[in-house]
Formats: sequence, C-alpha cells, structure tokens
Amino acid sequence: MNQRTIPYALLHAVLLAALCSCSTTKLTDSWQSPALHRKAMNNVLVVGMLPTTGNRVLFERGFIEALQSKGIQATASYDVIGDKMPTRESVMNYLATSDTRYVIVSQFGGMQVTKERVPESVRTYYTGPYYPTLGGYWDQNTFTMTRQSYVDQTTSVLLTTSIYDVKTQDLVWVGRSKTFEVSSIVYEANDLAHLVVNAIKN
Repeated sequence: MNQRTIPYALLHAVLLAALCSCSTTKLTDSWQSPALHRKAMNNVLVVGMLPTTGNRVLFERGFIEALQSKGIQATASYDVIGDKMPTRESVMNYLATSDTRYVIVSQFGGMQVTKERVPESVRTYYTGPYYPTLGGYWDQNTFTMTRQSYVDQTTSVLLTTSIYDVKTQDLVWVGRSKTFEVSSIVYEANDLAHLVVNAIKN
C-alpha cells in the first residue's frame, strides 16, 4: 500500500483562492422609512467618506456602476465637489443648485477582530491507484492530511450606509455592512450597492 502525505497548507491555499472569488461583504442589518420607495429612487448623489482620495474615488465609482445597472441615475461626489473630503457645507452647497433627490453616504464604522482556535485534525483518504505501475497497479493509495492546531483571526471593516431625502433632509434608510477582508473594502463597493438597493423595499 502506497502512502502519501499532502500538506494541509496546500489545501488551505486552494480553498482560500476559491473563497476570494466570492463577495466578502454582507449587510448585517437595516432600517427603512415608510416614505422611501425603491421605484422612486433617482438622481442620487453618492458620498464615500473614506480616508484617502484614491479609495474614495474607487468606492464611489463602484457604487455608481451598481446603481446605474439598476436604472438609477447617480452622481459621484468627487465629480461635483472635488478631491477634498466632503463636508456638510460642501455637500449642502452642491445640493442647493442641483436636482438631486437622494444622498447616499457610506462611512467607516470601525474594525472588528474575531479569533477562533481551530483544533488539530488528521484525516486519511483512500483513493485508488492514480499513478499505477505494472507491479503496483492493484495497490490502494492512501493520502493523509494533517492540520496542526492554530488560531484563526479575522479582521472585518464595518461600514454604515445612510440615505437621506434631500427635500426633507430626513434619514430614510440606514444599514450596516461588514467587509471580511480589509484590503478589499474599496473593491466591494459594487457588491455593497447591490445589497443596499436590493434591501430597499418598494
């Protein structure tokens, strides 16, 4: 009987690559005013309150693309306000001379670190002769995978997304989201926008 050992790290890398192809952003909770209806949403200003201009541009662009794919006309704040971090004054000044109906603001809501100890695991699989020789064709191959105990740490970024009615200046929708990979936050804007729009009731 042939016995081979496959490093668990290799299997872990394959699984990680598969997971990375999926969205890492989840909407954890939301609230909606009865005055808001998704079918009526249009002329939206998107404001990304992110620490750097580059991240803000990428975030707002992703949000805009998702809204437009839903048939919602939207404008990025960096296009009409400029590169400087949006302030209440700069946003209100723009709204006073535009036909914007709603404002969507996404801002950093903190970091969340979770730790979980994963116990040691040893598993053996019987697979059959993948690389047979004439003399060993009938032998059964055994693959043993060993995973050492380790602490799995996940760092998540929390975002709060709010929608305001420009006419009344009232908050009409708010939701919190969690992005499970810090480095991907600006690239998850498109997915977050789809989550937000889908969560708004007609």
